[in-house]
Amino acid sequence: MSAEKRLNYDLDEVQEATTNNEIELVPNYSNWVEKAIEAFDANGEPNYIDSQGELIEGIYINMPNDLYHSLPALSSSQLKEFKESPPHYYRRYLSGIEVKRTLQTQRTLDAGTLGHELILEPEDFYNKYFRELLPIDEPDALHTEAQIKAELERHNLKTTGSKAVKAERLVNHDPKARVFEHLLRLNREKEGAQSTAVIEGEEKTLYGGKLGVDGQVWDSAIRIVKSLKNEPQADAYINYGLPEVAIISRCPRSGLLLKVKFDWLRFDDEAADVKTTRSANPDDFSRQMRSLKYDLQQAFYTYVASLVGIHIRRFLFVTVEYASADYCQLFKIKDTRLAKAFAEMHLAKDEFVECKRSGKWLSRYSGSVIELD
Repeated sequence: MSAEKRLNYDLDEVQEATTNNEIELVPNYSNWVEKAIEAFDANGEPNYIDSQGELIEGIYINMPNDLYHSLPALSSSQLKEFKESPPHYYRRYLSGIEVKRTLQTQRTLDAGTLGHELILEPEDFYNKYFRELLPIDEPDALHTEAQIKAELERHNLKTTGSKAVKAERLVNHDPKARVFEHLLRLNREKEGAQSTAVIEGEEKTLYGGKLGVDGQVWDSAIRIVKSLKNEPQADAYINYGLPEVAIISRCPRSGLLLKVKFDWLRFDDEAADVKTTRSANPDDFSRQMRSLKYDLQQAFYTYVASLVGIHIRRFLFVTVEYASADYCQLFKIKDTRLAKAFAEMHLAKDEFVECKRSGKWLSRYSGSVIELD
């Protein structure tokens, strides 16, 4: 069975394929896919909560990201932020105060986020988004108000009004006129009817149910996928398994409900985390790993998986650089560093429980006077 066919399976098909030995499972491994369930049943009812509204521990497939992030359980991102600074954790997750991202920050994040989504769930990607035209895509079109005015004069038409009015007048006179704003509108309308939807708390305009993506961001996402597929080891590694596997489990040590969502969980109990990055150079990514606590993330994911019987045999970071160059590199964190990360993770969970009990989310330097050079 080809990797491409496996990637198109839903959970029922995957489980049927394992029963028919089309996908080979190994007796010594967890065979987690046989225990996994869909996040929603055939009637659209959630499988991850009970009749009392409490989370149910388990392995879940096809859980939307916004739903996963809203689950009342501790994630590795939350624990990392707490470990860095309890007040920052409190502000972001408990205070109810929201700080909107700037447009520049959104664009920087969107290229990586969309590339990440396109790698893991390509079919869903093309059902959700379309590429917006860029001026560079239509170099022969009329872009400036002066160009539109000159074309109106050539047709002996009035040149009064705003740029939009001039453009509409020209297109009404000559439907074949290549005015960029008109071409932009046609590109949107070919996707389908216009509608609106609230996405990440903001009202967005959709066409045919799809969200338009800045052309440069779209092109970056495409390059990210190409870079990964050009790295044979990476491309092969994230074929044998399923994407976006969510796990909910309760920590027996702290009593906390924990959650993770693996980018890619293989049927042989190996895992991959896809990172789009400014630099896939080993020295640069090593610094990024320490700064963003990827070791703590791996420890957390591995621990949560173990609580449902999955003992992760290997965990790789599949990194893709796209801003200044286009290439993919695989990384593995050394066992010695990972052992320290496990200890830090358990200590952070204990401290989290204490802050939660006391209601005090103080700075780690609280009560001290820090001398500066």
